[in-house]
Amino acid sequence: MAVSIYKVAEVAEVSPRTAYRALNNEPHIHPQTRRRVLEAARRLNYQPNIHARNLVLQKTNTIGIIFPDSRNPVFGEFANFIDRRARSRGYDCYFLHSEGEPDREAKFLNLVFYSSVDGLIVFPNFLDVNRELYSQLIVNRIPLVLRGGPELLLGVDNVTLDLERAGHLATRHLLDLGHTHIGILNSKFAMGHLPGRIVGYQKAHQEKGLPVHPAYQIDCGHRLEDGYRAIGELLARQPQITALFCHNDYLALAAFRVAREMNRRVPHDLAVVGLDDIELGQYCEVPLTTVSHMKVQEAETLVDLLCDRIETPDHPPRRVVLKPELVVRESCGVHLARG
Repeated sequence: MAVSIYKVAEVAEVSPRTAYRALNNEPHIHPQTRRRVLEAARRLNYQPNIHARNLVLQKTNTIGIIFPDSRNPVFGEFANFIDRRARSRGYDCYFLHSEGEPDREAKFLNLVFYSSVDGLIVFPNFLDVNRELYSQLIVNRIPLVLRGGPELLLGVDNVTLDLERAGHLATRHLLDLGHTHIGILNSKFAMGHLPGRIVGYQKAHQEKGLPVHPAYQIDCGHRLEDGYRAIGELLARQPQITALFCHNDYLALAAFRVAREMNRRVPHDLAVVGLDDIELGQYCEVPLTTVSHMKVQEAETLVDLLCDRIETPDHPPRRVVLKPELVVRESCGVHLARG
């Protein structure tokens, strides 16, 4: 018969809650108490059990969602769709933002150990930095769904976007419009630094028999001002660039100001394509061409996977890959090409 956490607590002479916290490396546990619990678990050959967890921790009917950046409007849109779906499944939501800080991400990941939430949806920035903590969540069978990053963290429910297709759609469209000097702006905080956009960008060039210029690629942070500086640097260094594919719509917004300051008109002198299809993009002075990942469907899938994991913990992990679609507006210059 499997050893329960209650037996570990009894042998260690602590409460089941304290035993659980010690075994999951939570802070504010006296080192001597932690050693006593770990020794008891080792002697008893204790193995974590999700059912024991649910007995020790009270179900809250609340889920946590960790976003990477509170300023990017795409996450506000995601929050709306996620909250609506979660309420339909009987759950309330805590929305948290790591703001590009690995320690904040780690702090929020620990919420499930404090019984603050029943599970987590994470848009991760720091899978490598916080790998040990993610591994603890998986080992302890904590309900967890990741948006992106399956190559870096296996054995967990995952919803991801076909980023290679996204990069290919955007780049091929610009090439078809006659552009042969296309810059690409990447964020260094991209879902575990997955290279899908770049691969699609390169593939589109190869299909056209065109060279890929490494000098046309530039990395930046995730803030709007980061995009502004990087785009300005790229266009100053490579003035022959006539089109730009940006990591996301938020960073693409910076291209409009950079172009104006360089006396380049969008789309006449610089075509711009983003990714995310944020609502704001439709209402720019020059409406933004973008790649959409169908946020409503994505949000609903994330919530459904997590709720299913909470309610039926034993089924195998699932991975859902969404196919993006090109949304053509004026910033790519398609109306000029047709005219």
